[in-house]
Amino acid sequence: MSSALVQLRDVRKSFGLREVLKGIDLDVRKGEVVCILGPSGSGKSTLLRAINFIERPTSGFVHVGDQVIGFRRDARDPKLLRELPEDRIAEQRARMGMVFQRFNLFPHMTVMQNITHAQRLVKGARIPDAERIAQGLLNQVGLGDRAASYPRQLSGGQQQRVAIARALAMSPELMLFDEPTSALDPELVGDVLSVMKELAREGLTMIVVTHEIGFAKEVADRVVFMDDGVIVEQGPPSEVIDNPKHERTRAFLSRVL
Repeated sequence: MSSALVQLRDVRKSFGLREVLKGIDLDVRKGEVVCILGPSGSGKSTLLRAINFIERPTSGFVHVGDQVIGFRRDARDPKLLRELPEDRIAEQRARMGMVFQRFNLFPHMTVMQNITHAQRLVKGARIPDAERIAQGLLNQVGLGDRAASYPRQLSGGQQQRVAIARALAMSPELMLFDEPTSALDPELVGDVLSVMKELAREGLTMIVVTHEIGFAKEVADRVVFMDDGVIVEQGPPSEVIDNPKHERTRAFLSRVL
């Protein structure tokens, strides 16, 4: 797929004798929203963490744009890949925003400090520039008046919106969401999903591990169903959710719908 921003090729991940990812091939086009569904333990979160090299694949490769994540091509032999040092991998990760289940905000920093920290540390941004970007993003996620608050003073939904703003502050090419609403009380889910829907409308490339079937139906360009470390089927929501072809997909959806 020539227009793919993300390409996974035969990505495998084992923890000891347990193989969690069993040869994943997946392409994601620039501007596409891909929602990954599947039961607990199917490998969804591990797949996301392999994309940004938080989990090093046991074998296989992840390409984002023109880079092989975690590796560089040898100057004398382009077919030969050498693993990058951690500081270079961190530079690659800066191209990808990641939003976790559990917010992961620094509790001792204000909202503003949480959002500007990576801009200053990784990008070397000046404080006024970083704060201007952060304030604009806080306005975008509906928290423009909470810049001086600490995470403990915010609800779970507000903390997750700050986490999204923090990821967006790095101007990522790709956003990865790992069940971003699973730790929230039901009444707080809508605010976070609204922010994500707006990002989708703006054309941001997104890979979303979620259990929110309604969100996937409304927003996803493509739904991927995983089970037992493999992609069972994928396609438009109208096919995978409304008319699944595989029995494993039908069984999963019958339990969650």
